[in-house]
Amino acid sequence: MRARMERKHLGGPLAWLAAAAWLWASQAAWAQSPTLGLRAGEEIKPERIQELYRKVLTDWSTGQVDRAPDELIELETTVAVDTDARTHKTLLKAEQEVIHQVGQADIEVLVPIAVLHHEAYRRLLARGGRGHALAMIHTRNMAKDLALLYQEQSGSEGAALVASRLLTSLGGLLLQAAQQLPAAGMFQKAVELDGHNVPALLALATVYEKNAQTESAVKLLRQALAIEPANAEARLRLALNLKRLDQTKESQKLLADLTAEKEPSWVTPLAYQELARLASAEGKGAEAEKVLRQAVERFPQDLRLRIQLAAVLDHRGAAGEATAMIEKALEPSGIGAKAGEVASARYLYNAVRTDEFAQTRTYLDESAKSRFQTLAQALSAPQADAQASTGVAR
Repeated sequence: MRARMERKHLGGPLAWLAAAAWLWASQAAWAQSPTLGLRAGEEIKPERIQELYRKVLTDWSTGQVDRAPDELIELETTVAVDTDARTHKTLLKAEQEVIHQVGQADIEVLVPIAVLHHEAYRRLLARGGRGHALAMIHTRNMAKDLALLYQEQSGSEGAALVASRLLTSLGGLLLQAAQQLPAAGMFQKAVELDGHNVPALLALATVYEKNAQTESAVKLLRQALAIEPANAEARLRLALNLKRLDQTKESQKLLADLTAEKEPSWVTPLAYQELARLASAEGKGAEAEKVLRQAVERFPQDLRLRIQLAAVLDHRGAAGEATAMIEKALEPSGIGAKAGEVASARYLYNAVRTDEFAQTRTYLDESAKSRFQTLAQALSAPQADAQASTGVAR
């Protein structure tokens, strides 16, 4: 009885402490530690915004890649307030003035600045961004507009590649935030800048597929495969979209080729599933069973394959074998217990995977770092007349 009473009295304070700790942790995760010393809601004059923005750019150009994006977030979320749209104009004008000044020295400075805004946007999304919609939209648009401005002012093939990759990564971030239409716009522009950008082609095709624009998806997937014929995901998606268009012969060949590959990936189990479904739909139960038995032998931990095979067996009249297979999968120490260790192929097919854009973001990081010295030199140069004509638009 005494123990119960002690627990009752301790429960309140302990629960309060736990809640307080959680709240502190969540706030810390959002805000991180302030680096510019700004206070929430503080009104900052345009000249001070320019001064702080220059400091952020200086830190970024000296390789402080962990610190500078958080500084930028602190600055922009302090100035741009959701309840007052005018604050965005103030922030935009101040940052443009600085970019105009440093851009007079070398147009290449636009690349690291664009990547800085891209990284700030990525972090804002990762932290939820609640209450900072205006700042999030602003820094995303800054990244996009600077990339496009760089491509427009440079006109080189290399500039188009950089801009295309940055838009692709922004599109991937928008997909992670379930904003498919804005993401599609990013991918479309990325493809226009670089028709060989396979991640953008594949991502745009996926958006079309999810919105039942199958023919458009097929066109983009064929374009991607013309560049990378061995791309397993593109082949799988093409097979499934062709199936929706009743072009089953080509779909079946694509799936069979995928299952025949010696080096499996997450695509392979799903190719087996869909190949068996095609056979079943055509009344070829024996062929479907053969495909699924091969698949189960190759991927014994895939629960979905076993269930699909059990359904085929049951349809054939082999109810006993079908039941035994399900029961084995449902045993506490059986396949079902281990299935959680293996990511579902169908889940991966429908999910936005971070690995899809990892190479693109590595490319952006390298592009920014290779121009850090150029940015540092531009920031240290004497400030020219802000009204002077330059190649950098404001």
